[in-house]
Amino acid sequence: MKTELIEQLKREIKPALGCTEPVAVAYAASIAKNLLGEKVKAVDVTVNSNLYKNGMGVFVPGTQKTGLFYSVALGVLFGDESKVLEVLEGMPRGAENKAERFLKEADVRIEYLPGKTEVYVEVVAKGEKHSSRVLIVKSHGNVVLRERNGIIIDDRREDPGKEAGSKEEISELNIKELIRVIQRMTVKDLEFLNPAIEANMKIAKHGVKNKRGVGVGYTLEKLMEKKIMKRDWINKSKALTAGASDARMSGEVFPVYSCGGSGNQGLAASIPVIVMAEALNFGEEDLLQGLALSFLVTLYVKQRIGRLSALCGCGVAAGVGSAVAIGNFMGMKPEVIEGGINNIVGNLTGMVCDGAKPGCALKLSTSVGTVMEMMFLAKEGALIQPGEGIVGRKIEDTLNHLETLSYQGMEGADDTILKIMISQQS
Repeated sequence: MKTELIEQLKREIKPALGCTEPVAVAYAASIAKNLLGEKVKAVDVTVNSNLYKNGMGVFVPGTQKTGLFYSVALGVLFGDESKVLEVLEGMPRGAENKAERFLKEADVRIEYLPGKTEVYVEVVAKGEKHSSRVLIVKSHGNVVLRERNGIIIDDRREDPGKEAGSKEEISELNIKELIRVIQRMTVKDLEFLNPAIEANMKIAKHGVKNKRGVGVGYTLEKLMEKKIMKRDWINKSKALTAGASDARMSGEVFPVYSCGGSGNQGLAASIPVIVMAEALNFGEEDLLQGLALSFLVTLYVKQRIGRLSALCGCGVAAGVGSAVAIGNFMGMKPEVIEGGINNIVGNLTGMVCDGAKPGCALKLSTSVGTVMEMMFLAKEGALIQPGEGIVGRKIEDTLNHLETLSYQGMEGADDTILKIMISQQS
C-alpha cells in the first residue's frame, strides 16, 4: 500500500503555471495547433460549466488578460505542449498584443455544457486545408483523444487510466490506517515533494512582500508588522497562503505544485503544514510525512466531492487535508483528529466556489485560519456533536454526507453561479 500511495502522490502533485482551468484550455489549444500543421483560422472550444466558471475572471499567467479567449490565443501562438500544465511558460515580450491580433483575425468560439461537472475540454482547430481535434477529460492534463482531418491518431476514451482521477488506493483506508502507512515512509520515499515545498513557499513569500491581486497576504503581513494582529502560527499561515494565491491569481509567473488539479488546493494543503512544521522545529522526515498526509487526505475528499465542484475545494478538501496533518503534528489521537474534521465540515461546508479569481485569496485566508482554529478547539475538547447538521455518527458518514451534498444538494448551483457571473459581464 505504501508504494501505491507514493505513486498516487507522484501522479497528482504536479507543477502548474497559472490557474489550471485556463491553462488546460491553452494546453489543448497548443496540441490542436501542432496537429493542424498550418496557420489556425478558427478554433471551437467546448468546456464543462465548472471550467468555464473558473476561467472567466482569473489572469492568464504572464499577462494582464483574463478569460478563456486569451488562453486559446496564447496556447495556439506560444504554447509548448511538452510542458503540459506549464504550457505557457516563457512567453515572449509582446505576447498579449499578438494574442489580441489573433483574436481579431481568427474565428474563436467558446461554449460550455450546462450541468457537466467533471473536467471536459474539447478544442477543434481549423486551417485552410486541415482540421484537428483534442479532448481532455477527468483531469486537467489528461488528453484522451488526438484527431486530424477526422482520422484518430490517439484514442484513450475507453481507458483513461488512473490519470483520470478515479477513486484509488486511498479510498480503501481510514485516517488511522493512512497515518500508520505514511509513518513508514522515509525521506528517500518522499523527497520528490521537496520541489513542491520550494515552489509553493517561493510564491508565498513573494505574495506577502508585493501587493498583487486583492493584496490579502500583503495586507495581513502589514497588520502583523504594525502589531494590530499577532504573528502566530495561524496568522502567519493565513498571510503566506493568501499571498501565494494573490500572486498566482493575478498572473504572476511562478509555478506552484497543484493537488488534484488545483494550484490553490496545493497551496492550501501545503503552506500551513510547512509553517507548522517549522514552528515545531520538526525535521525533514516529519515535514515530508505531514505533506504526504495532507495531500492524500485532500485527494480523498476531492474524490468524494468531485475534482470540480460547487463547493470550494480549498476550504473543504484542502482544509481537511491540512487539518489531519496539523492534528498529527500536535500528537492528537485519530479519533480526536476525526472530531476536528467534523468541526471543519460543520463550519466551512457552505463556502461555495464562484470561480477562480484574485478574490480567491480571501477564501484561502478564511479557510486556513478556520481550519487551524478548528483543530486547536478539537484538541481542547470543543467538538461539534455527531448528528448535528450534516455531521455524521462516524467520520465516514460525515464524508458520505459531504459527497451527497456536493452531487445532489448543489445540483444546478454551478449553472446559477455562472449565470450571475455572465450577467455582470454584459
